[in-house]
Amino acid sequence: MKILIDNVEVLSDKNFTITEEMLNTSSVILNNVYPASWEEEKDYVSKFFYPTDYSKCLIYNDNEELIFCGVVKNTGNMSLSPREPHYCSLQILDFKMFLSQVILDFVIANKTILEAITQVTNYISDYGFIVGNVELINPNEIIGAYSTKDKSPYDVFNYIADITQSRWTTRMIDQNTIAIDFYDPTLMPQGTEIDYTQEFFKNNNIDDMTYSYGTYDYRNKQVMTSDEVMANIVSNETILTNGYQTQYNTEQKIGKVNYVSVDGVDKTIITSNEKDMGFSADFYYTPGNQYIESSNPLVASSQIRIEYVSIVQGRQIVIDQSEINRISTATGRNGTLARYENRNDATTSNELQLIGQSYIKYKGKPEIKLNISTRSNIWNIGERVKFNAPIEELDTEYMVKKKSINYIASVDTIFYTYELSSNFNAETEINYFDNQRAKNKGNIGEGEFISRNIDIESIGNIIFYNTTIEEAETSGTNILDSILDAPFNN
Repeated sequence: MKILIDNVEVLSDKNFTITEEMLNTSSVILNNVYPASWEEEKDYVSKFFYPTDYSKCLIYNDNEELIFCGVVKNTGNMSLSPREPHYCSLQILDFKMFLSQVILDFVIANKTILEAITQVTNYISDYGFIVGNVELINPNEIIGAYSTKDKSPYDVFNYIADITQSRWTTRMIDQNTIAIDFYDPTLMPQGTEIDYTQEFFKNNNIDDMTYSYGTYDYRNKQVMTSDEVMANIVSNETILTNGYQTQYNTEQKIGKVNYVSVDGVDKTIITSNEKDMGFSADFYYTPGNQYIESSNPLVASSQIRIEYVSIVQGRQIVIDQSEINRISTATGRNGTLARYENRNDATTSNELQLIGQSYIKYKGKPEIKLNISTRSNIWNIGERVKFNAPIEELDTEYMVKKKSINYIASVDTIFYTYELSSNFNAETEINYFDNQRAKNKGNIGEGEFISRNIDIESIGNIIFYNTTIEEAETSGTNILDSILDAPFNN
């Protein structure tokens, strides 16, 4: 382990942790930092124990690989006595902090997704950021106009990730360069496969591996309702005029008007908002109202024919019949676990159905988490990893969700801790539909989120009949015969 501050080596006799996935508050605390050499002691005291703001810190592993690069923020608890070893605590911030501290002030006007990412990254290129891997399904889609005034690059990248249903992360190239990566969950880079063998665990210095799973908020029937959604069918009506009215009632609330004709002659129609913007037409309407308006009164007994999509009360039911049958067969009871929800943030029945399908598809599927401790740097965050597991339910693909680097000075060893998740394709869907933070409309207030958990547990007692127990005699020393560093033994 080698630690350099402004390219001069220092040592640390305490443990510290680097968590790579943190973007805004990532930091490393080095305790009891002192010079590697005690020559020119005064220079060390002035340079490192009272460092200039944003002094560069580099941390290398034993293979001379750069594992962390950051800036020194502040120091404290400094001992200045020349008769004692000098020590202090350094808080070292990741360079990614600049993503949340820089304020932008320009408009992204009719750019593609890739052009928008490039425009923001070029603005902060002086901080060492470059465009990395952009693995999106439609990177050339136009995203329209977006103002970045008073927003940070961190905010803008989050916005781009939201509208593209993707993820973004940063990747350290070298001590001067950090790449901005965007990727769709289906296009994640492939990482090293996990083989459940002694050879794989030994070769990759894996010390421990555990799994856990949960079917959070599980159900197999979802009923979604909404007071106002666009109907799936088109309504056609004929309205007779009386010669003096300019407002004509319809049977249902209007969502969108396709066309209007008077006595067989097609007429123009626009929304009231377009009228307020200076446009003119024969008829006007406001979505949600139950009438249209004409610019001038029409001749009595004229026939107005209108075709429109109405706004109605929506109701969608989504079920997973195979799962209902499985539970019913296994328990001998009704296998339906249903929930009813009213939403007013969906405008079409199709949206309601998609929400319900997402609940069942993602919430009903157990999320499996793998936690792996190793002394080898195997994966990077965002990689797709296949686990060739001995248990069928675990034999699937996972996303590397978290990665922590821990250095323990007492044994001079670097430990890597990974968290892998099987539901890497679900997080965006669930967050979009179920945890809509900072929404100003719909059934979720600003700054609020919905948290729903339905936990189902069952415990069964195993009873043995006609069982005899015999004590086995030990032979030899009874010492486990296993190879060195074997994580498990058959």
